[in-house]
Amino acid sequence: MRAMKERRVLVVEDDPETQATIRDLFRRAGYSVDTASDGREALARLLDGDMPSAVVLDARLPVMSGQEFVSVVRAYSRLASVPIVLLTAWDAPVSFAKSVDVVMRKPFRPNELVATVEALIVRNPSAAAG
Repeated sequence: MRAMKERRVLVVEDDPETQATIRDLFRRAGYSVDTASDGREALARLLDGDMPSAVVLDARLPVMSGQEFVSVVRAYSRLASVPIVLLTAWDAPVSFAKSVDVVMRKPFRPNELVATVEALIVRNPSAAAG
């Protein structure tokens, strides 16, 4: 598994403490981590930077909501297959939940979040290739 390109996660979270917690969790698990505080910043990172292996996305974000972010990402052919884990404290509308790969509730279990992202990367090797 070390032969593949670097595993990279984009963490999109507007709460600084939660963002730092998730960032540090994935860094300890051996990932490179990019962060964004809103959907528009996250979209810019996806379009201008290295392709992440997965996105960990908060549902309620300023500027561009998580739902708006997902609808734009899924419309870009080169981004459409990037796995997205939605982290939310509220019940996501069914149409939103169906547009992401996994919905996890806040508060989340750190090991479960990492294991979920790992499983998505295994299922989607093109995303792991960066």
